[in-house]
This record gives sequence, structure tokens and C-alpha cells, in this order.
Amino acid sequence: MKTLFDCYSRLLIDNHITDLKPEYMRKFDPAEYVEMVRLAGVEAAMVYASDHNGNCYYPSRIGHVHGGCVGRDLFGETVRLLAEAGIVPVGYHTVVYQNEPAFRHSEWRIRSRAGDESHGRYHYCCPNNAAYREFCREQIAEIAAYEIAGLFLDMTFWPQVCCCAACREKFGRPIPETVDWNDSGWIAFQRFREESLAEFARELTAHARECRPGIAVTHQFSAVLHGWYMGQSSAIAASSDYASGDFYGGALQQRLAARIFAAYSRRKPYEFMTSRCTDLHDHTSSKSDEELLLHAATTLANGGAYLFIDAINPDGTLCRPFYRRLGKIVEQLEPFRKRIAELRPELRAEVGLYFSMESCVNEEKNGVPLIRLHEASANNMGIRRNATLDEILGSAEILNRLHIPYRIVTDVTSDFSGLKALIVNHAVFMTPEECGRLRKFVCDGGTLIATGKTSLFTPSGGTSGNFQLADLFHADYTGHDAGSVSYLAHKGEYLSCRGVPAPLVSAADPAEVKGLVALPDFPADDERHYASIHSNPPGETTRYAGWIEHGYGRGRVAYLYSGVLAIRQYSQQTFGEALFKRLLPRFLLQAENLPADAEVTLLESEDGRTLLLGVVNYQQTLPVIPLREVRLSIRLPEGVMPAAMKRVSDGEDHPYCFAQGELRFEISRLEHVELFEIEKCTMPATCLESEPQTSIVMEGEWK
Repeated sequence: MKTLFDCYSRLLIDNHITDLKPEYMRKFDPAEYVEMVRLAGVEAAMVYASDHNGNCYYPSRIGHVHGGCVGRDLFGETVRLLAEAGIVPVGYHTVVYQNEPAFRHSEWRIRSRAGDESHGRYHYCCPNNAAYREFCREQIAEIAAYEIAGLFLDMTFWPQVCCCAACREKFGRPIPETVDWNDSGWIAFQRFREESLAEFARELTAHARECRPGIAVTHQFSAVLHGWYMGQSSAIAASSDYASGDFYGGALQQRLAARIFAAYSRRKPYEFMTSRCTDLHDHTSSKSDEELLLHAATTLANGGAYLFIDAINPDGTLCRPFYRRLGKIVEQLEPFRKRIAELRPELRAEVGLYFSMESCVNEEKNGVPLIRLHEASANNMGIRRNATLDEILGSAEILNRLHIPYRIVTDVTSDFSGLKALIVNHAVFMTPEECGRLRKFVCDGGTLIATGKTSLFTPSGGTSGNFQLADLFHADYTGHDAGSVSYLAHKGEYLSCRGVPAPLVSAADPAEVKGLVALPDFPADDERHYASIHSNPPGETTRYAGWIEHGYGRGRVAYLYSGVLAIRQYSQQTFGEALFKRLLPRFLLQAENLPADAEVTLLESEDGRTLLLGVVNYQQTLPVIPLREVRLSIRLPEGVMPAAMKRVSDGEDHPYCFAQGELRFEISRLEHVELFEIEKCTMPATCLESEPQTSIVMEGEWK
């Protein structure tokens, strides 16, 4: 049988059904379940061993067995039948979100500073409670006794800021009363939350591997895009064999999240989950076939394994018509899945987008008493905003609009090979080692675009009062911020910046100051004193530097004082596009009839012999308008020359011409997705330039 790491098409059927009515789950039939999975045509299926209610679907000795099982081992039977059908079985188990154990053991419960122990229907157990941790170990031992290839541990994050007795005892000092990202005491508590969760994940992963050697273990990692509140760090990815999680934020979020997963995943492929319905709160409103197809195609074009999520009906039955639909979607994706699985590629890019998990904090919460801290959503389906993530998303959108392939660089990335430029958005918390890697990157010839308070603090909250990378930026932090509204003044124009107060900096010689900071005449929140009742127009232009550029070593640095790249409006994005076009290495040299919504990716096979160029026509409004007569001119990576080019969809040769590092070709029609396989030339002297295989694009014809 295949291993899980051979599978690029996967399925999960959610099963969070209570046993409050005797008929719930009584019609569940493992044989029918497996038949539905076979109809879908996927390679691997994740089966529920337990759920958020605390129900177990196998004869557990320590957990509550779902009443609908009536003596049956639903989990075990399903796992066995999947394996017999040649489908790789993966076990699903939830931690933290476990209602029944929380009801049974009040001392295990997570408690907020206000004393809250739950959020609506969800009840939580604290990972720092020793008895609860032992309960988790015993449940994992029970589940790992089954012949499963993998184990997905869901909800390994903090749904609240826990102040229970176990957390207080383990922290060993008073928990801060107020959120303050400028206070080392608050930051120490946050790092405690992160390390406690990391310790919990490491323990459970190690125990699962001990119980079943060779099992693939992963933890829900979608909280990577939810900021500080859920308390995850890169250590959760380090405790997982591969990155996995579900997202509900649309195409831009998926494109970024896929690359983040690719960067953090210890093994290939990572797994990107997308639900059949708009989100898991809606049980029947299915997305269109086209949207599901595009979700999966986006994942494949970024080198990952796609996973569809459906939800079981309360009586235990499934919707057969959906699985017929899903089978047709999977069939359309099959040529791409098959080739991706054979080549096992990774993203290739000359531009890196820095992602600092520790910096994804919400400074707007500074001064909020912990007792009054409330989050609208206590799960991983909500959208939590923060200045760092907002700016990363803004930069990602600009890169996508310009069709510049990029990959994610993280706090643990030590290999910058292949990268020529890095974008670092408001990475406030950085280690001296991270700073040293960035400094060396620029010294060796790289280009750095950095913004905001990047490198102001170490992860523990330590600071000299200036940026650790002040020498690299040629900018010194004055200790003052601009307020919630400010302007970047450049050549008589004023680019508005709103949100988290931006640092006011002074430029150091020999930096070139390309823009200054302008401030409103009065504070933006003053209710009595203002220039305009509706807005806060710019007043005096200060001497503070807003935009600095200069050479450093063999490289170049651009520093922006504010999160202007986070603002996804015409003026700010046009500024960002012009900046990126000028400073970043070129990839798409020319394009005709390629809309900004289309995604272009570049992958390189595991053996290094093949490139895959992906084009995904995922438009904001569906159904998509097919692309026609798309002409592209692409600069291939240095030293790469094509020996052949073919379409992955049908395996046929695709016409192209190549000269002086420039690959030209035309796409006559593209509805949703195409991957172009480019075989690298092994004889450079004979492949330096090529005549087109047909006359679709002739040398000199397209200017």
C-alpha cells in the first residue's frame, strides 16, 4: 500500500455528531462510507476516532463511547475496510476541544481571567493540566493500536488565554493583568503559552510514534494565520511530520497559506484542507464544483496535497450525489496530481516573503485588561487581523498581481540559496541569529525590503530602544510613533497610512531619503480639534524619514516606516507594485491577456531535472472567464535552458522558443489550470537557443 506521503488527493468526513438522540449515528455503515470514498476517487481518507463532543467511535476504556455505536467499533471497521480497498487510512483525534472530559473533570478546564470556561457549545481542557495530559496519552495509545498510516491531532492551540490553577503554577509568577506588547512581563507570559503548547505537542507526537513506529503525525496548523491569541509557534510544525490545516479566507489566503505550509512542512507534501461547504458552520450549502476544483488546483500548483472536507449527517449517512460530483472533480485533477506525485516538487523562487509567527501580535490591544479581553471567535475558522499579517497579505497580493513567484522564509529558515530578494513586513520580534542571516544576505548581494518596527525586539521582549538592524536600515528609531494616521510624502504626493502607529525614524548617512513622514495637525482621535470633520488630512511634513534606500555591502536595502503595503487600495498597491517592479528580480518579462487574478507558480522536481510552471485561473467572481490568446515571456532561473516543454493536462508537447534566458510561449485557451513541464537541458552548448517547435511564437515577432 502507498504511504501517506505518496498521496496528493485526500478526504476527511467531519463527524462531530452528539448522542443526544438515540437515532444519531445509528445508520452509519463502514462499507457505505468506504464506497463513498471510492466514488470520490481519492488516495487517503481521514476517519474520526473521536470528536469535539468528547465522543469516541471505538470501544474506548477511558473515553465516552458514542451512544450510536451500540457495541460496534465504527472506527476500527472503517479503517480496516479502507485499507482493504487500497485507500490509506488516517486517524482523526481532537485535543483541548473535548466537551465530555471537560464536563467530567472541572479541574481540567481552561479558565479565562474572567472565569469563563467555555465558548458557546465548545468546552476546553487545559494542556498544562498533568492529569489531562495523561488522559490524552492514553487515548492516543488506544487509537494508535489500529492499523492507521497517520494521526491528525486537531485543535492543538489555546482557544482562550488560560489562567487556570495549572497554568498559574507552571508559570511560577503572577500572570500579567494587562495586554502590553511593549512590556517584557506580558511577552514572557506569551512565550510561556507558546512553549507550553509546544511541549504538549512534542509529548503527544512522541507518544504516538512510540505506540506505532512509523506513523505520520501532524497537528492542526491553521492557527499559523491567526496570530498570538492561539499561542502556536513554529515548534508546532517541528512536532509534525507535515503541515496540515483548514482555511476559510478565500484565494489570497490560500495562496499565502500554501506557501507557508510548504516552508514549515518537515516532509512533502504538506496538506491543505478545504471544506465542501462555505465553512463548517453550514451543513448543506455546498461550494460549486468549480470553486472546489480551483481550491485543489491551487494546492497542487504550489506542490501540496489537497484534502476535501465533507460532514456526515446526524444519522450517520452521507450524501451520495456529492461524492459523484467529487469524483468528477478529482478525475479532472488527475493528470496534475499524478505528475506532482511523481516529481514531488518544491516551490522555486528568487523572492522570499518573510513570515515571523512571533511578530503576529495585535498592538491595538495594548492596555486592554486581560479580564476584558474577548475574541469574537474561539476557533480556527475566524479571521484574526494583526499588523504583521495584514502587511504580509498585502505584499502577497502585490506579488501575485505582478505574477512574481515567491516562497516563504521563516524564523527557522537558514538556507537562503536561490533567493535574490527578501521582503520583511513589520517583523517586530527577531532573534540576533535571524538578524545576522539577513545582514549576511544583503552583504552577499541580496535586496531587502523591510518595514515598520522590524527587529525592534528580541523574542523575549528585550530591546536597546533601537532596531537590531539599524545599521542595515540606516535608520534609527526615535522612540516615538506616528499615531494611527500618517502620510508618506514623496514628490508632492501624500500616501496615507492607517492602523498601528508607525515608528518615527531618523536616517543615517549615506542613506537616500526618498520620502518623509507627514502628520495631521491634530491627533486622529481628538474629537474637538481637527482639520476636517471626516478625515485627518496631512499637515506639516516632518524631518522623519518615511522611505530610505541605500547600498549595503554588495546588496541593497529599502526601508519603509509604515505598513503602507498592508492597505489593499489602489494608491497603496500601485506604490507597492512600482517599488517591487524596480527592486525585485524580474520573472514575467512580458504578458498579454493574463489577468492579475491568475496565479503563476514555479516548482522544481525533487531530482532537480524538471521545472513545473503553473497557471491557475482563479478569479474573484465565479464562474471564471476562460483565458484566450495568452502570450508569456518568462525569464528562467539562471543557467536553466529547456530541452522540451509539454502540457501536463494531456502530456502533449507545447510550442515554445527560447533565447538568452527568455522562454516565450502562448496559451490559446485556459479555463482553470495548466501545468507546463519544462525539461532542463543537460547539454548547454546545444540548448543555448532553440527554434520554436511550431510557428506560434517566432523570434522577434512579439515586442
